[in-house]
Amino acid sequence: MKVWLTAVAGIAAVVLATASAAEATVTFNPQTRTGFIGRGDVIAAAGKGSLVPDPLVSYEKVQSYTETCTWQDGSSVQATGSSFLFLLFQAETRYAPHSTKITGYTISPADIIDGETSDPDEARALCWAARGLPDDGSDVTQTFVLGSSVATLTYFGPNGPVQLPFSP
Repeated sequence: MKVWLTAVAGIAAVVLATASAAEATVTFNPQTRTGFIGRGDVIAAAGKGSLVPDPLVSYEKVQSYTETCTWQDGSSVQATGSSFLFLLFQAETRYAPHSTKITGYTISPADIIDGETSDPDEARALCWAARGLPDDGSDVTQTFVLGSSVATLTYFGPNGPVQLPFSP
């Protein structure tokens, strides 16, 4: 009986370890611009043939907001807009020790090859457009309430781009 329980416990441990390895390993932190994409995530999203050295990976986030603009004379208006961030990485390939088997990809600020973000002056321009006047350079106090946002992480493999599920 004791041998049987030990065998069952051993099998359960193997099953749990296998299940954990199959879970998504894609992570990306927009503040530090660092992340990891696991081999299994690429295979699940795009197929085994999509495992290539140093692929392109993009991160894009669009954030809506409502802005209240207040001038020194006390007048104010509200405007809605959105900001965006786009980063393009040349991901670094990780290999199994002493092998050509790809185990995943790391992303870091050193891997950024292109990017773009909203111009901060666009929010000020929204204030003046909502007021219906040209910007005369006077001081405007701007307060923001953030709305919904959408963030995507896209892997560019030989069969085209695929969005990867990730946790920030």
